[in-house]
Amino acid sequence: MIKKNYTGSARRARNIIWNAAGRYDFDPPFMAFFANGHPDQYFNMVVGFVQKWLDLPRLWDFFLSYEGDRRADELDDLLWLGLENCVYEKELKERPILESLRRERGKLFFVEQQQMSVQQMEYQSMLVYNQQEYRWAGVCGRRTPLLSAREKRMAQALLFSGELDTDGVIAVMQAFLQDFFRIAPGETVQKHHKATPLAKLLLRHEHKRRDRLLVRVGTGEGDHPKAVQQRHAGLGRHVGPGPEDEEYVRAVFGRLCLSDQEMRILENELCIGDDGLCRLWVTKGELSDTANKDALEVRESAARQKGLNERFCADNAAMIEGSVRALATRIDTIFSSYFKHIPESSRGGRIRSEAAWRLPVLDDTMVFLKDGEETEPEICVDLLLDASQSRMHSQEVLSAEGYMIARSLEKLHIPVRVCAFRSIRSYTVLEILKDWRDHDCRGLHRYFAGGWNRDGLAVETLGRLNDAPEMLGKQRILLVLTDGSPNDSTPLPSSGLIMEREYEGEAAVKSAQDAVKRLRESGVRVGAVFHGNTGHLENVHRIYGHAYVRIQKANQLAQGVGDLLLMLLREMRTD
Repeated sequence: MIKKNYTGSARRARNIIWNAAGRYDFDPPFMAFFANGHPDQYFNMVVGFVQKWLDLPRLWDFFLSYEGDRRADELDDLLWLGLENCVYEKELKERPILESLRRERGKLFFVEQQQMSVQQMEYQSMLVYNQQEYRWAGVCGRRTPLLSAREKRMAQALLFSGELDTDGVIAVMQAFLQDFFRIAPGETVQKHHKATPLAKLLLRHEHKRRDRLLVRVGTGEGDHPKAVQQRHAGLGRHVGPGPEDEEYVRAVFGRLCLSDQEMRILENELCIGDDGLCRLWVTKGELSDTANKDALEVRESAARQKGLNERFCADNAAMIEGSVRALATRIDTIFSSYFKHIPESSRGGRIRSEAAWRLPVLDDTMVFLKDGEETEPEICVDLLLDASQSRMHSQEVLSAEGYMIARSLEKLHIPVRVCAFRSIRSYTVLEILKDWRDHDCRGLHRYFAGGWNRDGLAVETLGRLNDAPEMLGKQRILLVLTDGSPNDSTPLPSSGLIMEREYEGEAAVKSAQDAVKRLRESGVRVGAVFHGNTGHLENVHRIYGHAYVRIQKANQLAQGVGDLLLMLLREMRTD
């Protein structure tokens, strides 16, 4: 429920926190949202009360101390239940209305409980859910659920007293983690973190040079609560990639599929401005036989991930095939309507009811419609998958979603190309998983996550890759599967008196927004399939405008992608 946020994108949530804290000069490290993306008013007030009564930066440091633990999301939610009780008791003396607000929040919990689907229940942590149910049942005067002896002790331990100061709260939280989860201060990251080998291997060289990769669980910076966030080590003067970096990228991702001249043209056109310190690499994954030890380890990890992607599709074959049929049917319905001949006014045909009065009154016979000679242009679709490290906990799902979209378009004979993108060692790498002429979508099983993501450069690069003669003259649609959090180790170049800045946060969002705008001005229709944290919804809106949909579960794919395509096709028609 509590999500960390570093961009300040949820303005309403932030304003609630500020009002409760009585301060407007700090960026809250936590924000609370419901599953539908709306701010949770009561828990955002709790965050504000923590700022008011306790030392929030010190508590934030405490939460950071176990960020590498695989259970960090559960621990966050449990400890915030404890903090809620503490600041409630403190604030109630000054704000008696808080009692009724707390009771209303409890009632809302049970309303949501009744509306939950089986899938949503399965996705939840039942440990957290049981504690929340026990807490809110007591607040609302309902019968409390049956808990195990350990869970009852945990519920009592989470009633942090309102008499505690910051030191007391931290001591109680440390005791709670040690008693119930065997987590001692200072040892959690090394002891409990289970990062994938691929994530470590791919960024090993960056770590040695200038980047620091901190695996942060539950930061809200990735695609779901267990996503990875990468942190920058601080700016020094950026050193561009050397021959050893180019060789590493070639060994890991495969040789270039464009000629040297074509790559020079691309880089001269695109590696300018915000991307002036970057290089490009476009590949189809054709690997050479020789590679150094680091590259071979990454290849082996990527091969293991391919096996996991294939197994996921096999285990969920019924669901995937059903989604492919549903999406293909929806796209077929949309495109069948879209590709009809454009109606034109006529003296015979289907009468226009709104203009029928003109026939007897004005003797105007042009009040009918018939199918005209003009038809809409043909379509081809690019699918671009974010393959940065923030996606490493969703690789199988994202591979399957891309596979389902591509299969649906192929069933309707709509040309589709699929690429994955990530950035490493100052190279933005576009890996073509399925080309226009390739009708087999199983290449998407090669999808794996690792590295950074420079969204703007990747989007513009794919927009320029229209190398198939049969695609010329077709209207292009680009769909980006994104988490709305561009973040790269290669900084933005210095300009005049402005020093180099990290490619992250506001600067990265603005750079991606400008890139999408330029691509749209060139005639490419760009939309996003957002698969990420609520805190990044505003980023997605800023980058892609209204042309995006949010997908949280596979069974939403057909409706969501269909709606997005309909939105983009309507834009074409109105232009």
